Amino acid sequence: MLRKAEPVLEQVLNPMEVVRFATNGVRQLTWWLLTAGSMNPFANRTTLVLTDKRVLLIHTDSKQRPRMFANQLPLERIRATTGRNSYVFIRTGREQLMFHGVKRSEARQLRGLLDSTATKEGGWQNLCPRCFAATDGAPPSCEQCGEEFKSAKKATLRSLLFPGLGDFYLGYRKYAMLEIIGATLVWALFLSTLAPAVAAKGIEGALVAGPLFALVAFIHIGDALLTRAKAKTGLHSKDGALPTN
Repeated sequence: MLRKAEPVLEQVLNPMEVVRFATNGVRQLTWWLLTAGSMNPFANRTTLVLTDKRVLLIHTDSKQRPRMFANQLPLERIRATTGRNSYVFIRTGREQLMFHGVKRSEARQLRGLLDSTATKEGGWQNLCPRCFAATDGAPPSCEQCGEEFKSAKKATLRSLLFPGLGDFYLGYRKYAMLEIIGATLVWALFLSTLAPAVAAKGIEGALVAGPLFALVAFIHIGDALLTRAKAKTGLHSKDGALPTN
């Protein structure tokens, strides 16, 4: 696991920084489970590395190779750590991050290693995919190396226009294709219902298709919100991704 993450760790870790623990799982925001975001484990596979200074999250593909972005949480910014079974909840002053899909023994070990503090200040930091400079926000480019990042606003608007387009823009292409196919089927159902209804009853027929249109609108808006949340999980480079060798 660590060998696959070495190309990132070699550039991120300080010379005297010590790795205490590492595991693989899925990064998830708790509220995603209440929406279509429950599908996000397909796009949010993550390697978690705990050092004596911070928690590192490295976005990976299905083979645990570094992929899109990385984040870090300095240990002094952790407010509380809880969880059960294969779930670990890490709370900062800004959000509660859920990390799951790990072995129960590893989850217990991780919770034991994470020291909680009383601070409510700060939260996760984004790392530039090229130079790994840390930032608390989501700037359009890296102040240190000039790397440009994809826009969360553009990703959101594309998914609002048609579900899946925003994720395709961010680089989650397989995940995006599933969304595009699903949205296309819903639109086909809507149009196949609307056209005969309008032909038969005119405006009254269009009103019959109203509930289905509301479902279509809900899917567009919901996917836009989820795409926005995904875009804000890390800095997505316009020109490349995390090093793998």
